[in-house]
Amino acid sequence: MSRNFSLLILLLAIIISIFVVLTGINNSNWNDKSSYGQYYFSGLNQKINDINKIKLSQSDNVFEIAKEDDMWILKNKDNYPADNNKVKANLISLSNAVKIEPKTERETLLNKLHLEDPFVSGSKSYLLELYDDDNLIASAVIGKRKPNLLKRGEFGVYFRETDGNKSWLVSGNLNASDGIKNWISTRLLELIPDDISNLIVTRGNRTVLKFGRDSLDNNKFVMMDFLEGVETRTSIGLRSVMRRFLKVDFRDMRVAQSYSNKPDTVIEILTVDGYFINIELNNDLNSPGAWVSVVSTDHPDQIKNIGYEFYLDENYKEEFIIKLEDVLKIN
Repeated sequence: MSRNFSLLILLLAIIISIFVVLTGINNSNWNDKSSYGQYYFSGLNQKINDINKIKLSQSDNVFEIAKEDDMWILKNKDNYPADNNKVKANLISLSNAVKIEPKTERETLLNKLHLEDPFVSGSKSYLLELYDDDNLIASAVIGKRKPNLLKRGEFGVYFRETDGNKSWLVSGNLNASDGIKNWISTRLLELIPDDISNLIVTRGNRTVLKFGRDSLDNNKFVMMDFLEGVETRTSIGLRSVMRRFLKVDFRDMRVAQSYSNKPDTVIEILTVDGYFINIELNNDLNSPGAWVSVVSTDHPDQIKNIGYEFYLDENYKEEFIIKLEDVLKIN
C-alpha cells in the first residue's frame, strides 16, 4: 500500500469521525417514527383543569407555583399573585406540545441541548412536574428553546423523559423556568402618560418636580410650581420623560422590608380616573440597583402590590428616577 494511499485513508477516517460527532446529536440511537406528530404528554389536555401545582427543580433550588381559590401564586416569592394568563399559556403550551423529531439519547450529548441531569450543580435544565394535589400528572426534563422551528417566529423546546435519556424536539412556545418574568407581569406600572393627571417626584432636599396638566390645554403637560424664570421642556419632551419612567420593568420581588432611613425617592401619582399611587424607592446597599414599593394606593391594579417591593437593576433605576436636568429645556 503506497504512502499517499495510506494518507488518503487516514484523511477519510478523520472526516468521517468529525461528521459523526457533529451529527450525532441529531442522529439518535432510537427511531420511534410511530410517535411523530403525537402529543408529548398524552391526555394532558383532558387533565389541564385538574392541575393545581407546578414544580420546577434545578440543582438545589425548587420553584413552585400553586393554585389557591382559582388564583395562582408564587410559593417561593411570598405567595405573590402570579399572572393567571401566563400560567394558563404555559399549561396550554405543555398540553399541546407535539413531537417533531427524536434527538439524542447519549448521555454525553444531552448537555448540548441543556437536557443534562437537572440536579447537578450548574445545570441548565429544569425538571418540570405537574400535580393534582399530591398526584403527579406529568413530568419531563426541559432543555433549551429552538427558534424558528417550522416557521419564522415559532419556537420549539427540547424535552427528555425523566426515567431515561430519550429526548425529543417538541413544538410549543413554552416559557417555563424559575424566572419570575415567565409567571408574572414585570411592568411596575401599567400606565401611559395619558393616564396621568399629576406626578410629583421628591428626592431629599432637591427641587420637587411636579408634572401637571396645562390649565389652557388639558392635553398638554407642564411643570407646576417650578423655579421662577427657568424654562422647561415642551409638553412632548415632558411626555417622553414620563413614558421612560412608566415603562420600567423589575427583575425580582420580595416582602417589603423596613428601612431606618427616609426613602431616597418618593413619587406620588394621581390618575385621570382619580386613583392615587404613592411609591417609595430605597437604594440597595449591596448593589447599584434599588427596591421600589407601593406604600399606599386605591388603584385596582396596584392593590396587590401592597406589602411587597420590587428590585430595579442599575439601568432601570436610572430610567425610573426623574432628575431636574430631565425636565429642563434643551437648547
